[in-house]
Amino acid sequence: MIFLSRLASLFFILFIFLRTDVAVASGGKVKQAVNIYVYHLMPPFIVDKNKHSGLYYDFADYLNRLSSDYVFETIFVPRKRLDKMLKDRQLDGVLLGVSPIWFKDKNEQKYLWTHSFYHDRDEVISHASLPIEYEQPSSFSGKVFGGVRGFYYFGLNELVASGKIKRQDTIGERELLTMLAYKRIDAAIVSRSTFEYLTAAEFDKNSFHLSAKPHDVFERRILIPRQYSEIFNYLDPIMINLEADPRWQKVLAKYH
Repeated sequence: MIFLSRLASLFFILFIFLRTDVAVASGGKVKQAVNIYVYHLMPPFIVDKNKHSGLYYDFADYLNRLSSDYVFETIFVPRKRLDKMLKDRQLDGVLLGVSPIWFKDKNEQKYLWTHSFYHDRDEVISHASLPIEYEQPSSFSGKVFGGVRGFYYFGLNELVASGKIKRQDTIGERELLTMLAYKRIDAAIVSRSTFEYLTAAEFDKNSFHLSAKPHDVFERRILIPRQYSEIFNYLDPIMINLEADPRWQKVLAKYH
């Protein structure tokens, strides 16, 4: 009986030890949630918002595979709402795929800016039968150019506001190319990345003319409010090495 009692005590102690060990093992470090806000509703960045497919969603997955401290989630929000969130200092996360000049931060003083996420350019596209060569914003004088509602096009927004050129907006780049194909506008500003994706999948590339000079060449970067410097310090080294990472290059290859 004494032996059985001691054996029972031993099993009880072992049980308590194992339960404690499991609690420590299963009670790992809680990751900090980070929202990645985006507003470019266009491929390859957002292919299907409802299915969470596209490069912006893949980027969050890529970061989650790397991080033991953070969990990232891509969230689509229209540009106007993001502008208000920034104005009211209520952006509780980071903003992906943007340039300092688009947010009136050319000198990068208002926000923290990571290195490049994606090299891109805004092409000036016209119908192949009515080609337009772009030299400067005034090249659109007497023309109707198409843009995405809420998007800022430097030099052009200002001329539109002064009434010197006309602008017709729509909801996205796909719609801009459709309007061009039917000659409802004279020219459109479309990102090269999106143009290549859409003409490979939906449009005849030969129907369009690309100006030798683009409207803009830029880097898509990550805007981070200054109170989130810790997140900036985590993300920026990743962005610096992004192009050299074969795992990220494999992700990019899906869209080319």
